[in-house]
Amino acid sequence: MSADLTVDRRKVLAYLRMGGAEPDAALTERLDRVGKAVLASARPKAYWRLEPVVFHGDGSYAVGPLLLRSRDLARHLAGCRHAYLFCATLGAEVDALARRYSQTSGADALIAQATGAALIEAWCDRCEADLLAEPAVAGESLRFRYAPGYGDLPLETQRELLAVLDASRRAGILLSPNLLMIPSKSISAIIGVG
Repeated sequence: MSADLTVDRRKVLAYLRMGGAEPDAALTERLDRVGKAVLASARPKAYWRLEPVVFHGDGSYAVGPLLLRSRDLARHLAGCRHAYLFCATLGAEVDALARRYSQTSGADALIAQATGAALIEAWCDRCEADLLAEPAVAGESLRFRYAPGYGDLPLETQRELLAVLDASRRAGILLSPNLLMIPSKSISAIIGVG
């Protein structure tokens, strides 16, 4: 696990739908214990490619080899000459840990899921800092991560995006027949630069 990754307890509590409530001593101990176990089991990986964005006159556009027609994503990428095709994961060990917890403690399983969700976001944020450090995008900013299934970008786009990234080999991310990413704490996205 990357030494500089930490779990933001506020985000974990938000994923647990606890709002601004302060956890009591017993829950704090449980959050700490499960959080440490999730951090220890995480094997984060990520892969990305910087690709040109080319708009065509027929309403379609390309981000590298991906030919797209999402109006929402087109608006999101307006003004971008480049975009990153991106994927990241915490690895299968986090899923295995959550399964083990589900057999012994429903509460610990929920906390593991919430911790994993907060941790994958932290990992992606760290990766985005690395993207911004690349010389090809010096002085630019990144748009938010736009994932298949968001807005009018079909979830089926996931197949082509992960194939283009060779995500199974480069990051260990697979796609189930019903388009769920495996490991579950994985993210794929198109990130506009500009």
